[in-house]
Amino acid sequence: MATGRSSIYKGSDLIHDFSCSKCEENDFNTEAQHFCPDCEHYLCDKCVGLHNGYHNKHTVYGRGDVEKWVGSSIDKCDKHGKELDVHCDDHQELCCSVCVALNHRQCKSISHLPDLAKGFQKKAEFKQLSEAVEKMRCRLDELKKEKREDQAELKDSYKKIIADFKALRIEIDTILDQIEKATKEQLDNIFDDFKNDVKDDVENCVKMNDQLKNLMEKINQLTGKRKETNSYIGYRKCTAKLTQADNLIRETRRKPKEEIQFVSDQSIESFFKSMNTLGLIERKICKPNRECVYQVIGSKKYNVRIQQDKNMCTITEICELPSGHIVISDGPNCNIKLLNIKFQVIDHCDLPGSPFAMCHTAASEVAVAVDNYENRHEVQLIKITEGRLQKVRKFNTDHISLSIACHLDQLFVGSETALYQYTMDGALVKKIHEDKSGDCTVFRCAINPDGERIYVSNFSGKKLIALDKDGQELSALENPELQSPSGLCVNITGQIFVCSVESKTVIQVDCEGTRKLATTAREVDGINTPWSVGFIESTSTLVVGGYENDNIYVLPLEKIRVVK
Repeated sequence: MATGRSSIYKGSDLIHDFSCSKCEENDFNTEAQHFCPDCEHYLCDKCVGLHNGYHNKHTVYGRGDVEKWVGSSIDKCDKHGKELDVHCDDHQELCCSVCVALNHRQCKSISHLPDLAKGFQKKAEFKQLSEAVEKMRCRLDELKKEKREDQAELKDSYKKIIADFKALRIEIDTILDQIEKATKEQLDNIFDDFKNDVKDDVENCVKMNDQLKNLMEKINQLTGKRKETNSYIGYRKCTAKLTQADNLIRETRRKPKEEIQFVSDQSIESFFKSMNTLGLIERKICKPNRECVYQVIGSKKYNVRIQQDKNMCTITEICELPSGHIVISDGPNCNIKLLNIKFQVIDHCDLPGSPFAMCHTAASEVAVAVDNYENRHEVQLIKITEGRLQKVRKFNTDHISLSIACHLDQLFVGSETALYQYTMDGALVKKIHEDKSGDCTVFRCAINPDGERIYVSNFSGKKLIALDKDGQELSALENPELQSPSGLCVNITGQIFVCSVESKTVIQVDCEGTRKLATTAREVDGINTPWSVGFIESTSTLVVGGYENDNIYVLPLEKIRVVK
């Protein structure tokens, strides 16, 4: 790579990560060593001197602060600072000329951004962007609030532990001075680590929130002849940022809640002379001792039948994507359908068999369990790009594919009586559970966010089973409202919702899967033969699909109490 003092003509094949903006105007190719965010110019060592003479109040960043160079302009490449002008359809990435030269020369499909952006401001995806950003910012604010509450609880627990070992110290005060010092040092070290972890979560929320806000402000302030193109670019960047924000929320909430615990040594009075501390202080993963109970505060139905459907719909599964889109699978019509945030069908994808179940895997991708009970047993991976469903890859199974769930890079696929673990590439890891006591003992499955529990609806046995990650049964919940349990979902905080086609209800179950907390929805809420249930995180909404029913039922929820 050339130094900041060397200039060559623009026609050279030499590629810089950042080229001097002023030199480029004179057809010279010089590597930039500085960046001015006020001018949005990249500057070589020679041009920065001229710039500073004219703009002595501007803040100029050098190579030591190169992370501050990119992202200042919505139409600039985040990696190289060049103007974004094409889109790689193979990799689904916005690209500048340097991106293409370095990473996309072999790609088959490169589209010009002005062509893609033509008329884009009128499309629903762009018009709904602001609402999606606002919802995501609200979720980030909520997570920030939760983490600040954790900070307060952490301080309380710290104070309590201090009081505990102070009380113990009074009993054996003559020899405790040195032991107390060592114990407090241990506590302070763990507390500082813990505090920093929580602080990082809060700062990540604030940073992501600000980034979303700034992006939307730039989009709303766009003017000029590239307004339409820049609007499209802004949409793509904002959509990517929404995915990052959703991943941040999911990854943060997936972390198990921890607390500091002080365990005093009961034999300290007789053995304190041989001990170094008053007891054990450690970071402890604590199980939630309180769960929120939800109630329905409204009900709307939306028709999801499309012209191509030959049969009455039965919605077998419902998934929310980070973009705000909803994906539903329709068994009798052998397709999956993509809904926008207004629950309107905007695309569909035909499948070679019935999609009995579906789960969200990563980013904008879902895995669908497809079967025809004869010679087709497979898992189809489908990607959602710019409001379109696209088949990506698939793998076959040696058993009926009736249910599916995903955790990290593992898929769990259920047959009628067994549950199998697969890699994302379709390699069978092992059979983790089997129950031949009925014809359909593994109907639907779902996984707790921490991956420690797998829930299975036993249709034949009329119960909800909780398994550990190795397939060992932890509990079995039976309830009069679990007559033929069909749909099953777990939200990001571990709340379980189960619907029963025979009982015509949706119930909420505790995170352990051991007891019913509430009847969330009944016939009076519009549901009749509930076959599937999904939880929309962004709006705390249940979506219920019915057996042989062309409608889905959207039920906004509110928290009514906390169960200890």
